Amino acid sequence: MTAHETTQDVVLAALGQSVTGRVLAGTDPDARLSGMNVAVEHHPDYVVHATSPEDVQATVRTAKLFGLPVTVFSTGHGFARGIDGGIALSTAGLTGVEVDEPARTARIAAGTRWRDVLDVVTPLGLAAVTGSSPDVGAVGFLLGGGIGPLAREVGFGSSYLVEADVVAGDGELIHVDEAHHPEVLRALRGGKWGLGVVTSVTVRLLNLETVTGGNFFALGDDAATLFRTYADWVATAPSDITTSVALLRLPPLELVPEPLRGQYVANVRVASTRPLSEVLRAIAPLRTTVPIVMDSIAEIPYAQIGGVHADPTDPMPFLDGSTLLHTFEPRTADAVLEFAGPQTQTPLMMTEIRHLGGALADGTHGPDSVTGRDAAFALFTIGLPVPELFAEAVPAAINGLLEAARPWSLGRTQANFAGAISEAAPFDLWSPSDQAHLATVRRELDPDGRFALPA
Repeated sequence: MTAHETTQDVVLAALGQSVTGRVLAGTDPDARLSGMNVAVEHHPDYVVHATSPEDVQATVRTAKLFGLPVTVFSTGHGFARGIDGGIALSTAGLTGVEVDEPARTARIAAGTRWRDVLDVVTPLGLAAVTGSSPDVGAVGFLLGGGIGPLAREVGFGSSYLVEADVVAGDGELIHVDEAHHPEVLRALRGGKWGLGVVTSVTVRLLNLETVTGGNFFALGDDAATLFRTYADWVATAPSDITTSVALLRLPPLELVPEPLRGQYVANVRVASTRPLSEVLRAIAPLRTTVPIVMDSIAEIPYAQIGGVHADPTDPMPFLDGSTLLHTFEPRTADAVLEFAGPQTQTPLMMTEIRHLGGALADGTHGPDSVTGRDAAFALFTIGLPVPELFAEAVPAAINGLLEAARPWSLGRTQANFAGAISEAAPFDLWSPSDQAHLATVRRELDPDGRFALPA
């Protein structure tokens, strides 16, 4: 038996004695971790499936004892880079939602996805500020700021974060709110990485039962026309209507509806708390310029908010890239279409423009650490799910698109959109003052640098 094997056995024994959840060596076939992006491979030395905050504490204390790094893994939606060594701590087993109706708040365990939150709160006539996909984990979304379908009306999801329970680098469980560790609360509202292990959060809820929302499509050359029309329309778009437009190359598969199957399309997504008649009047220029197919704009229960973007939920391999824009105008649209238009031969599967601003630019919700408040738009792109193209073709296409958008770019991205390819290093996303504050909080929570940070 080698020294490494001896050490591994000792660590596994220590974890097994203190953790009630499942503990595995990283080489165990059952230890495989896979999130939304199956192209990202993880190679930890140990995997712990926590079932309680106490399991998290025990794991962190064991990691401290043996000098091991810890990387938190919940739903895996946000992993652009693999875990290499140390302990992968899965919090997916920490689930549950507790609603305080009089206070209009919900306490959400760390492994809970937004769809499970919606299942609990929407029957009460309440709504949580979620992401475009209800399949995303609540905590990761909030830690990165959180931009959802109603973002221009309600702001960042992290603005609704009022409490959290966090395991620090020494294994202590601390409660965070405006009266206790307010500097940590500010960091958790958008600081994303290296802020201990969050075991639960409490968020404010909205008194909201229905929204006007949905999407519609244009095909082929009409898609390019709609994309340019959108660039004109957003210049005067109402601040209480949130929209995005995505250029998509859809596969010829049965899971794609017949009118869209195998087509190049532009998909406009719309959400607002305004009445349907007002929203239809506001977006009329987008729906009358070219022939539209599969138009689903309607008044819908808030529980169906995920249908606005209808993001895919099945794991797949992909490479992604993004940047923030200060402007999206017809010239920007033309530059994007040069790389992602219907006549191009490109391995880009999806290229999206999200309209930001509105309430996202409002910093009156309390101290936070969000990135992207000064951006007017976000550009996000995903390559075709063909791993053999990931070495050269897809990165070249993504970098080419980002370069084409550079005249309108802020040169950085938003924390939750920081994919495999970005114009800035992870910690260059924040302002100097926010970077300094986050560094101070990380040192206080984790003086030994236990919690792994992105390179």
